[in-house]
Amino acid sequence: MTETFTSDTLATALVTAREAACLTQEDLAERSGLSVRAIRNLETGHTSRPRKQSLLLLAEALGLPSGAAEQLLGKPHTGNRHGSPHRLPPAELPAAPRHPLVGRERLIASLRALVTTRDQRDHASPAIVVGPPGSGKTSLIVQTAHGVRDQFPDGQVFVDLHPVASAPLTPDTLVRRILRSLGSVRAADNPEEAGAQLRDVLSRRHVLVVLDNADSEAQIRPLLVEDVHSAVLVAARRELPALPAQVRHQIGPLSQLDAQAVLEHLVGADRVHAEQSAALSILHSCARLPLAVHLAGLWLSARPHRSLRDLAGRLLLEQDRLRTLRVGDLSLQASMAAHHRSLPLPVQATLRQLGSVHRDFGVDDMVTQVTPSRDLAMELLDELLYRQAIHISRVDSDGQIRYRLYDAVRLYVAHCLTESPAGDGAGGRVWLPRQATSARSGG
Repeated sequence: MTETFTSDTLATALVTAREAACLTQEDLAERSGLSVRAIRNLETGHTSRPRKQSLLLLAEALGLPSGAAEQLLGKPHTGNRHGSPHRLPPAELPAAPRHPLVGRERLIASLRALVTTRDQRDHASPAIVVGPPGSGKTSLIVQTAHGVRDQFPDGQVFVDLHPVASAPLTPDTLVRRILRSLGSVRAADNPEEAGAQLRDVLSRRHVLVVLDNADSEAQIRPLLVEDVHSAVLVAARRELPALPAQVRHQIGPLSQLDAQAVLEHLVGADRVHAEQSAALSILHSCARLPLAVHLAGLWLSARPHRSLRDLAGRLLLEQDRLRTLRVGDLSLQASMAAHHRSLPLPVQATLRQLGSVHRDFGVDDMVTQVTPSRDLAMELLDELLYRQAIHISRVDSDGQIRYRLYDAVRLYVAHCLTESPAGDGAGGRVWLPRQATSARSGG
């Protein structure tokens, strides 16, 4: 049976029942075992999705008869012939991570403050988290969203913009997907009109939209409104420099201390300290990447009879490292494969040519190994940097920027690819996406 209450009707029913029983909020809190703050939040409509157990405790404390208790619980009853059913707001967030996100506490606090202080700004700024594959972007935004969901009583919408083995969602598809979740209006057939409908809904309601695996500015633009009610939280696979008014946070590997804390949480501090050198070897092989360290911890916790030295030895073999870091349906190699598939073919081709490079490299190395054009080499480096395949390692004394492949990206390209990407047959030439587009159009 579908529940039909709204936060307003629940608040009214609770206040009426409490006053009829001649109880203060403090009295009701003492009788029910709930806090005064929890009751106040219910009576003001601040809590939009109360726990059923909380309502049962309140109904019992108020001594309500069965019919009135059902009304408080939001169930339809035969005496109400005039009430119209209301659709509950969407609550689409995936389950919050069950493990602490060590090293991300300050960032989570910053993101939560950003999406809940909308009344201090004259427009909504999307909060965007960018990082290499396996850096924990999804866990970070989901954990952040769960901490603020009570501030968005009109719903929380979660959309994976690039599901596994599926094409990325187009902006128009995303607009219709969110409108369906919010359920207020039927999406117009015309894309422009549907976009206007969504902006109208987001302007009038308090909605949190959480987007995972964003790959372009175009996917985010339909959600940008000159309003302060709703908020947008994004995990992006690449930097989105053309997106206005964004607040961007770049994440990457954990510190040595935080990475060890993650391992200790999963394996046990005593076990880690007993084999400290093996633990350090594991963290080094994982390049302190959150997903890799987490999988290493799960691998060990599932094998209490195995030593840390066993895993450390297996991870020393580069060609087997990604395949080893797999537990159940969680796999570092699968994460790398999804990232690689999302890259344009020219970028994939460039990575294949850099896969054997273990050291820092610069534009001169690109000219030698990838393309004779220095301008093209610099543009390719920017593209690889934006798409979280490489990072800036250092700047030489002469001002030359040195880059390095993220370790997991290098391992995937060097050891897990068996075939050349489609279209990579132009005699070793590497094209940028815009150049390939021009060539196809005859430009």
